[in-house]
Amino acid sequence: MAKALPSAPRNPFEFGRELGANELVDREAELEAISRVISNRGKLFFIGPRRFGKTSILNATEERLSQSGIAVLRYDAEAYESLGRLAQALLSGAARHLAGSLDRAGETTRKFFAKLRPNVTYDLADHRLSVSIGVSPERGKTELPLLTDVLDGIEQLAAKERRPVAVVLDEFQQVIREGGEEAERQLRATIQRHRHVAYVFAGSKTRLLADITSDPGRAFWKLGQRLFLGPIPREAFRPFLERGFSFAGFTSTPEGVERILDLSEDVPYNVQRLASACWEELRVSTDHTLTAGQVDLALRTVVQGENPAYMQVWQSLTQVQKKVLKAVIEEQGRELLARAVLQRHGLAASSLQRALRSLDTLGLIREDESPEGVRYRLEDPFLAAWLAMAQRD
Repeated sequence: MAKALPSAPRNPFEFGRELGANELVDREAELEAISRVISNRGKLFFIGPRRFGKTSILNATEERLSQSGIAVLRYDAEAYESLGRLAQALLSGAARHLAGSLDRAGETTRKFFAKLRPNVTYDLADHRLSVSIGVSPERGKTELPLLTDVLDGIEQLAAKERRPVAVVLDEFQQVIREGGEEAERQLRATIQRHRHVAYVFAGSKTRLLADITSDPGRAFWKLGQRLFLGPIPREAFRPFLERGFSFAGFTSTPEGVERILDLSEDVPYNVQRLASACWEELRVSTDHTLTAGQVDLALRTVVQGENPAYMQVWQSLTQVQKKVLKAVIEEQGRELLARAVLQRHGLAASSLQRALRSLDTLGLIREDESPEGVRYRLEDPFLAAWLAMAQRD
């Protein structure tokens, strides 16, 4: 029976949490670019697909800048059920970072956020200060004015405190989904006047955010810089993977490392997840050597564990959406409107286009552009492996 290495250390391949600055692989250029924009009190749209590590990069940037005295107010827009709740979270964060003591926080928030009728409370159990908004939007109107009023108050407070402040909104496309183009116009009208607060708007809907920031007819055109996040280069990921395996005394073959990158399609989250599964397989194997075959076995373990979630996604799709998803996989996302491709999958061009848009909205695929043309990719490349297993002959 195979035995685990008795001295095997902790699995070095982590996924599913925010990484710190010293844990990132080859993201120094992005960290520096975002830090410079914030230090210069500029505005940045940080755009990249899910699972590429945007949130970890933002977390690492916050770590660095907080040490230099910059107040970073970082929030995930998708974590809140409304713009009003997001506005309230920003207000509480501003009070904690900029106002100081409870007494001063109450006085400061009432002064700089007077229109919102703030109510400051302090939870003795977790020693946390929070601020609630005492006004509600008028019936029939959105909660967008609450958000812009909070941002105006943060600007005034930052000017008064003479302290650099950055507002970082992750998954920013949620603000646009809820507020529409009116949100773009009101946000631009608000933040273009701000001189004491830096802004970073990060999002995973690459097509949406690229469009609204490049179209001269949209309010966000030329509002700030854009930074597109791509995959980690393989020349950086290979030695990282090799070190992770060798640290425990495992042997990695070039074919095994390359297989991890191929199956993960260079998506950082998936690379880490598959590498973690491989590490656990090697820990209890007989020769502790990473081969391409060992990677395939680890991938099977991963997708089997996700079977209920993948099955739920698959069953929620229409017949046309299922056909189009399989076409994306089998055609590697290229030339999907070609006559031969449409015939091969029994699809009409109009149906395929509608299904592509809906699959993008559902977060199952994304559209990548390159010099070779447009290519559709799965947001989770392991879904293809699961589908192949589920529909095996």
